[in-house]
Amino acid sequence: MQIVIVGGGLVGASAAVAAVLAGHQVTLLERGAAPDADAANNDWDLRISSVHQTNVAWLEELGVWAQVEPTKLLSYDGLSVTTRDRQTLNFSAQEVAAERLGVMVENDALVRACWQVLRTRDSATLLPETEVKGYGLAQRAITLSDGQTLNYDLLIGADGANSAVAKAAGIGMRGWDYGMRCLLAIAEVEQPLPTATWEVFRAEGPYALLPLGQHLACLIDYRTEEEWRNAATAEVEQKLQATFTDVIGPYKLQKHASFPLRRQRALRYFDSRGVALIGDAAHSIHPLAGQGVNLGFTDVQVLFEQLAKEPLSAALTNYERQQVKVNQQMMRAMDAIHWGFRSEHFLPRAAVALGLGAVGQFKPLKQQIIKAAMGWK
Repeated sequence: MQIVIVGGGLVGASAAVAAVLAGHQVTLLERGAAPDADAANNDWDLRISSVHQTNVAWLEELGVWAQVEPTKLLSYDGLSVTTRDRQTLNFSAQEVAAERLGVMVENDALVRACWQVLRTRDSATLLPETEVKGYGLAQRAITLSDGQTLNYDLLIGADGANSAVAKAAGIGMRGWDYGMRCLLAIAEVEQPLPTATWEVFRAEGPYALLPLGQHLACLIDYRTEEEWRNAATAEVEQKLQATFTDVIGPYKLQKHASFPLRRQRALRYFDSRGVALIGDAAHSIHPLAGQGVNLGFTDVQVLFEQLAKEPLSAALTNYERQQVKVNQQMMRAMDAIHWGFRSEHFLPRAAVALGLGAVGQFKPLKQQIIKAAMGWK
């Protein structure tokens, strides 16, 4: 099968690797420069993902994980959540007899690894700095910015929340803005950090820490759109110091940036003219639990599982049926956490307290939640 993938980021590049290993001819289009065009930067980039254990195993099977720069990943074995009412629940990999819950990895390092694997495959064509200028979906052909025309059997849109592929196929979107921004900051920490991530909820929005090394962390702080959008560096530093210093001790801020939060889903995941959407092109989720890229990786796995056993039309139908359900459940869960943990009202906060208390007291339920967070079925 001739497959064209628009979008060479994490989900698109991993889909290209999966497609090649499944025996397809693949062309991967990326509007920006090739991720491996320049030498890797020794410093961590702000774009970081928490990849759960099941997807780590899948990336290992693809041959991608072995290519990731070892200094750009860190396994974590613990996770804790603290409510506005200071109720804390801790989760540990040891509770399910596992070595780790997942791995923090730099997005750029993982994308670079995917491209490096693809460069070893004759059935993969990589076209960086290339855009689609015209879509002929009825003819299953696209015209590129350099003038050439590509024919395909399957066109995969992995081009993000503002997917041009979705628009060309007439696939509408539904969603809303949360009115908040997520600020990310890389910090050098004096005191050694455990290999555990944590999140604390408060009225303004939650804050969290992702360990990147013994003395390196990603600090996360959610606040209103107005508060973070135009904040000067001095203001950012002051607010982060007030939030994190008492918890992690002295630290030095390296870099920071923020992005708005939006929930969005495609009304359809495929078009009968040989089009499929994956990752953020199909669903953008609240980043509270770091499940966005994991859902995208699962999209890829399910899509190619279906393509391996069904004709294209049936495969796309089955892919949509399965993944819409899974992704919608996760999106609703993130909404419940977002609103429930921040609520000013007694009933939602009481429900949260009762729920956490039940999880803490009932070991099988807690173990099931840990397994779900690891991607285990």
